[in-house]
Amino acid sequence: MRKTATALMMTALLSVLSASFFAAPASAAICKSRTSGFPGKWGPVSKECSYTSPASGWDGKLRITWNVQASTNQYACVAARMSKAKNPDKWQSLGCGTLGTGEIKWPKNTASMVEVRVRSGNAHVANVDYSI
Repeated sequence: MRKTATALMMTALLSVLSASFFAAPASAAICKSRTSGFPGKWGPVSKECSYTSPASGWDGKLRITWNVQASTNQYACVAARMSKAKNPDKWQSLGCGTLGTGEIKWPKNTASMVEVRVRSGNAHVANVDYSI
């Protein structure tokens, strides 16, 4: 019984260690989500992703990549900001089209939610996938 418990603990430890040594590269997405927008009107704000910026070595920006659903004629305008309990940041444009990448201001050593909103640029709803 004791040998089995030790073996299980060693397996768990090796699993944790290998995950830290073979972690995804820095360019891998931290969070992925989806939100929608309406023709000429901002859709609901998505608050699916939170992030804590590092205390040092941080350039003060968070990159967000987005795209509309593949094989559709959707066109979207996307905006994002760092939310705060009081006085949230101003919305920052991430561009318009079928896909894009943009950056929002994100001071170092700050924990907050990413808020993303979408507005459709054509006659129907635009569905946007985004990742940070």
